[in-house]
Amino acid sequence: MSLKNSVGAVLLIIGTSVGAAVLALPIATAQLGFIGATLTYFICWFFMTIGALCVLEANLSAGFGTNMVSMSELYLGKMGKWITWGTYLILFYALSASYLTGASSWVMHFFEYFQNPISSNTAAIIATISIMAIIFCGTYITDLINRILMLGLFAAFILLSLVTMQHVESELLFAIKPKFDLQPLPLIITAFGYAIIVPTLTHYLQGNHQQLYRVIIVGSIIPLFMYLLWELLILGTLPFSGDISLTTVGMSGNPVTELPKQLHQKFNHPFITQGMSYFSVFALFTSILGVCLSLFDFLADGLKIKRNIGGKIGLSAITFLPPLLFVYFFPQGFTFALSFAGIFVSLLLGILPALMVWRLSNHQSEKKIIGWVANKALLSITILFFLIVITIECHNVYELIY
Repeated sequence: MSLKNSVGAVLLIIGTSVGAAVLALPIATAQLGFIGATLTYFICWFFMTIGALCVLEANLSAGFGTNMVSMSELYLGKMGKWITWGTYLILFYALSASYLTGASSWVMHFFEYFQNPISSNTAAIIATISIMAIIFCGTYITDLINRILMLGLFAAFILLSLVTMQHVESELLFAIKPKFDLQPLPLIITAFGYAIIVPTLTHYLQGNHQQLYRVIIVGSIIPLFMYLLWELLILGTLPFSGDISLTTVGMSGNPVTELPKQLHQKFNHPFITQGMSYFSVFALFTSILGVCLSLFDFLADGLKIKRNIGGKIGLSAITFLPPLLFVYFFPQGFTFALSFAGIFVSLLLGILPALMVWRLSNHQSEKKIIGWVANKALLSITILFFLIVITIECHNVYELIY
């Protein structure tokens, strides 16, 4: 296994984690204050990393090449298998539909730029076929494409940070009176939802235990650093209240589009809006590659489909047709499903992996393999944390609906 593959694996984790919506994370966490938000990010990163390491350990013990369905059935029985099936499909078809909608929008902009406008339906088909072709070619090609996109994402983020950093005021950064609030927890854990791609990376890196540990830790710390830096930049440049403020962005209903407008109004710097647009498009396409590659491998494992040409054509169809049909016929359905994302992520990438490792730790022969992650006290705290997140998300959804 080469160092190149390890670097590619780290970039796939980062690309899967960092979506365009992370630009709005400071709006959701502003009431915590910078120190409170920083602590919350670290807590969410820690427990999502434990969840990812549990996925890794269960995957290695089950035999690398397996995915979540086989792992759940092996360690949690039929009930675990069907819970995994339902949770995974709802979450990932909804995510795929959401990302395809965003990708379609950028495809339309591309054709409009060359004065050759196309319909939204045509754009959706072009976006779907393009992503499907990349995933069809396998993890290696997806990795190469992702590396190119990640260069663009890092460049946009660095330039955007350098421009914004000039306007940071320490008085603003610590002006917010911290307020205890657990409401942002579900949103933040979804920003660390990279564990979905761990089974794919286990196969890609040929089950190298030590290297996979390093890849997960490094790949998760970089998004954490990016989130904290962006938190510092936004809380240090926009006041909490006023006409141009964090509160105004939060009340807009669409913070991802409103935030660059507010920053542009305050600083009148053209690159702020452009930089956010560039970052958004790169983040969108790196995320969709990670999500669709994970879904492709999940379905191959769950349906026991071989990776020959015929099998991959079938897998491509069942990976991409359902979200495309959702975009066509149920444009609001996947948006509603995503409002429960914190519940699905907590269950799929937190509670179920912890329960798998718990079962593993009961077998003496597995103890040398699973190491410190199998500590029962740590697993208990991890499960409790994700149960709390599920409770918070249920409350958030209830308030949203009623």
